[in-house]
Amino acid sequence: MLNIKRLIQLEGSALAISGTSSFVAALDSAYFLTLIDSTSFSVLKSIQLTKNTELPHRYSNAYSIAPKEYFCVPFIGTKKAIILELEKSLAKKAIIHWHDSDIECSAFSPDGRFLATGGQDGKVFIFESGTFRLLSSIIPRAEYINDLTFSRDSEMLACSGFDKFTVIFDVARNKTRCVVQTPDVAEKVAFFDRDQKLYMILRNGASVVYDLLERKLLSVENPFSFWPSALAISPDERFAIVGTRGDMLYVMNLEENARILEIKTETSGIASLEFASEHLWVGSVDGTILVVDHKVGEEELELSLKVKDYHKARDAVEKNVFLTIHPMMKVFDEDWPQILKQSIALLNENRIDEAVELVDPFVIDARKKREFDFYLAQKDVVTQFAELVKHKDFAKAYEMTLTVKFLSKTLAYTELETHWNKSFLQAKKLLEENPSLNLKKAEMLLKPFETSLKKELISQLLKNAKVFTQADQLLKNRDFKGYFTLVNQFGFLRDTELYKKVLSLGEKMMDDFIELEKSGKFAQAEEASKYLLNFPPFKRAVTERLILMQQKKLMLDAIEKNNIKRVYEIALEHETLKNLPEFKSFCKDFEEKFERAKSYAFNGEPKRAMLTLSIYMEVPYWIDRVASLLKIAYLQEIQNHLHESDVNWPLTIRRYTDRFGKDTEIEHLLGENNLLHHLEKIEGEGDREGYRRHKFIEEIVVYLVDKSS
Repeated sequence: MLNIKRLIQLEGSALAISGTSSFVAALDSAYFLTLIDSTSFSVLKSIQLTKNTELPHRYSNAYSIAPKEYFCVPFIGTKKAIILELEKSLAKKAIIHWHDSDIECSAFSPDGRFLATGGQDGKVFIFESGTFRLLSSIIPRAEYINDLTFSRDSEMLACSGFDKFTVIFDVARNKTRCVVQTPDVAEKVAFFDRDQKLYMILRNGASVVYDLLERKLLSVENPFSFWPSALAISPDERFAIVGTRGDMLYVMNLEENARILEIKTETSGIASLEFASEHLWVGSVDGTILVVDHKVGEEELELSLKVKDYHKARDAVEKNVFLTIHPMMKVFDEDWPQILKQSIALLNENRIDEAVELVDPFVIDARKKREFDFYLAQKDVVTQFAELVKHKDFAKAYEMTLTVKFLSKTLAYTELETHWNKSFLQAKKLLEENPSLNLKKAEMLLKPFETSLKKELISQLLKNAKVFTQADQLLKNRDFKGYFTLVNQFGFLRDTELYKKVLSLGEKMMDDFIELEKSGKFAQAEEASKYLLNFPPFKRAVTERLILMQQKKLMLDAIEKNNIKRVYEIALEHETLKNLPEFKSFCKDFEEKFERAKSYAFNGEPKRAMLTLSIYMEVPYWIDRVASLLKIAYLQEIQNHLHESDVNWPLTIRRYTDRFGKDTEIEHLLGENNLLHHLEKIEGEGDREGYRRHKFIEEIVVYLVDKSS
């Protein structure tokens, strides 16, 4: 059940809810801004922003709230949005007027630096928060833009449209990173897993997980019975909370893209979801906001799990269903294999009631319930199998495992394998001591297994005892290369317990190698890799990581020497290195210079902007970002000279379109100043990335008479 701390009633559909530094704010479809105390949850103030204006759709994504207490409020039918700022009182900060049709969606970045708007015109604009000057735009689409979402680090923007494509735009570098096609329109999108993955809910009830590093769809499921309409990612990024146009909330496991819970709410039609002030805020189309205490009972849960009192822990969850997604609940997953084993043992002894009682706190999870029910349904088979092992009828026991696969997970199977391994090792030892004298003894030891699945391995041991001895000796000498060469020659060695142990050792060494590499202990990692390279199952992964490690070393060395060009060359070659803390810190110099150059760009002084960016003008990694700034500078320079009579407009505009094409910004500026005919005379659409072929110039405006002479 939901533990509702407070119920708040708005005038219209609760379209946007967000926590700020001072309070929780809500914008509704009746154009009311409501401020709510983040501790008492009482309404501090409710302000109607406009009257007699067409109301937005009750599931609209148009409104957004910034952490720095800015509010973006598009007015339906005007093609514009007003930006409001709350200091001592509510005041108009800016007007967004770049769209040719109504604004469908907007979003502030988590760090409050950017605002993005998307419209029915298929256009997306990105503004600098504070000044709300235009920073960039994305190539227009043929269909509406219906959702915008920034990554948690504010460096990427997901732009979803009615064309069933979601563009991932790299805000930090001002370029498109990738485009994701989905089976239906993406209602909402969210970043998770350190901004390396996307979670998307679609109109047709599907949920999609996309890997941004690998650039591929990982999973498409259909878990929702109702049209999904709202989305929030849990603070630990392990779960998604999905609201619908019905009265259901869903909790989804992000790693598995699997539905965990269905929760019936007290209202129907969920328009917004937000984690704020340690609570989950659920906004509905009827104006109701449910303030849900998703943490109540945490202390009871934690104390219970520390002492492994699963029943008491489950009681706490029953009182607050959201404890299901508490990080400590992973104990139920970690302990389940052992609990399942214990329950199977009880089933084998026909102690069914005890087995059911043991698993009861766990089987609220549908996957665990299915697993236990399977064993319960097969109880007679398990008992029969256990009897065969008990009476040492090993051949029949192994034969059963061929048709009833799950038996390999039972305790009886573990006992069976123990018998086999003990006999096999004893026989091997006898043959090592004296093959001819002890052959009969070895055969007698292995006789109970001679008609089982192990018969081939028994035959190979009796014929090739020296091979097994040689394998043991190679491992004692840590000659893994020689051991795996021997395994390739004599494939039957793969069926031994020793081979499994060697692979397990390799996995442990691989984990240690990765940890050493991640922590920057390169010399130790290289030393560890020497052994791992002799493990065929890990050779490729180790080789790839060694290459990456070498590039990481080169990057760190270039950073230390402040070799700017080399650092960014490596970053272009190896995308994953961009997540290095040292690289992120190194980028701060560019960001500082960019901020200084921005003031010149906004004044229409491209030359001074270029001088400020200096060496970065020649760095391909930043070319798109530099171009975005110089475009601003050129547009403002044109703006500054609009009323001069001796400007050579055809040539000036040509110089611009050679570099940026006939983009929205130049169309907008010339259209407002009766100069659009100059643009229309230029054939074609130009090249939006023409700056890659045409050098940046210190001035875009050209005069009919050269004023410099």
